[in-house]
Amino acid sequence: MTKLQGLNCMFPLMVDIKDKKCVVTGGGKVALRKVRALLEEGAKITVISPELSPELEELERAGAITAVKREVRENDCEDAFFVVTATNDQETNQKLANRLKHRTLVNDASSADKGNCHVPASLQRGRLILSVSTMGASPILAKKIKDRWAQEYPEDMESYLDFLFNARELIKKANLASSDKKDLLEEITDYKYKQSPHLREDLFKLFQNF
Repeated sequence: MTKLQGLNCMFPLMVDIKDKKCVVTGGGKVALRKVRALLEEGAKITVISPELSPELEELERAGAITAVKREVRENDCEDAFFVVTATNDQETNQKLANRLKHRTLVNDASSADKGNCHVPASLQRGRLILSVSTMGASPILAKKIKDRWAQEYPEDMESYLDFLFNARELIKKANLASSDKKDLLEEITDYKYKQSPHLREDLFKLFQNF
C-alpha cells in the first residue's frame, strides 16, 4: 500500500490516557467537546483560556477539570501527555502545535494536518472500539460512517464481546491441539452466538470442561 503524495503518515494507535495530564487550550464549544471526550477516558485535564463557556465553568466548580484563566504559554504544556489546541484563533493553535509536536502528542482542532495526531470519530460497544478518520478531508463523512456502525453494532454487542473474551481465555488454557483451539476461536464468532445468549451459555459451560 502506498501513501498519497503530500499526505502525512499516520499510524493507527489506541492510547491509554487514564490519569495522564492533558491540556486543552480554549474555552469554547470545540474545547468543551474535547474535554468531555477526555473525561470519559479518565484523563487529568487542565483547560487554559481567558474565558470559559458556562459548561466548562461548571466542570471546574465540580472539580472535574483544572482551569487556568489566561492566554496559554508554551511551558504550560511542558509535562503534558496530550495537548489539544482549540482556541478561536487558528494562528495561535497552529503556532503552539508546531512547537509541541516534536516532543508530545498534540491535536490541532482547527487544522488536521498541523499537529501530530488526530482524534477519530469512534463508536464503543464494551470491548469493541471502531474508529474512522478521513485525515481532515470530511469529518461529516466520518460521522456518517460512525452512525452506520451504530446501527450495525447495537448496544447488546457488549455482552457478546464479554463472552468472546472469557471464552477465548478458557480456550487458550484448554488442553487441546493448536488446530482445535483455532477452530473453536473461529466457531465462537459465528453470527448465531451473537444472536443467542442461550447458545453462548451452553458453549461456555462446554469450554469449562476442557
